[in-house]
Amino acid sequence: MRGPLVTSLVVHVVLLAVLFVTRPATSIALPGGDAVPVTLIDPAALRSMAPAVAPPPVAPVREPVPEEDGVRIERERPKPKPEPPRETPPKPRPDPRETPARDSSLPTETPPSPAPAGLALPSAAVGTSGLRGDLGVDASEFPFSYYLALVRDRVAARWSPPAGIVTDGRTVRVVVRFRIGRDGRVSAAQIEGASGVEAFDRSALRAITLSDPLPPLPVGYSASQLGVHFGFEWGTP
Repeated sequence: MRGPLVTSLVVHVVLLAVLFVTRPATSIALPGGDAVPVTLIDPAALRSMAPAVAPPPVAPVREPVPEEDGVRIERERPKPKPEPPRETPPKPRPDPRETPARDSSLPTETPPSPAPAGLALPSAAVGTSGLRGDLGVDASEFPFSYYLALVRDRVAARWSPPAGIVTDGRTVRVVVRFRIGRDGRVSAAQIEGASGVEAFDRSALRAITLSDPLPPLPVGYSASQLGVHFGFEWGTP
């Protein structure tokens, strides 16, 4: 409504201005009142004084309402199907007809026997009739049987039963323990197992003492000495 009103006002003002410009100015005296001065206004000035038309209001821009954040649901990927187990072909069984028969005439392999833990010489007849001797060693590794035979023969040569010994028909036995040094020297001789006949025990101990020195220890034996257990037996012939 404001726009048409302003336009109508401008048109009336322009018409009035045209009338004043085309007709000469005359003074009209109205009776009974003061003269009112009238100033004519240039139409161009009226155009410049016309109020500016306000631009149409700008509609407010509505900001888009952010949508609610949705929860992203990941779909579970299907698991790959396991591969079926591969069948292993069975190993071919040997045909017994193709297996060559073992010749029974061929010698069978015998595993080597382990070395003895401690060497010992079994009881054997020595010296005088009715005397027997055996011996063993303390060393776990002493494979020199020849050396033990030398010791037994040396001791047996110096041993004889005491005269007048009475055993009541039973066999008596005594064990003497001693040590042999690297040079063959005998030491620490003592009765380890008595026979019960004192005279017989003393004769065995004397035979060890009379055998000193014995042959030197074997070169292949690294220890400084060798412990020996000598068994003496005597029975009435």
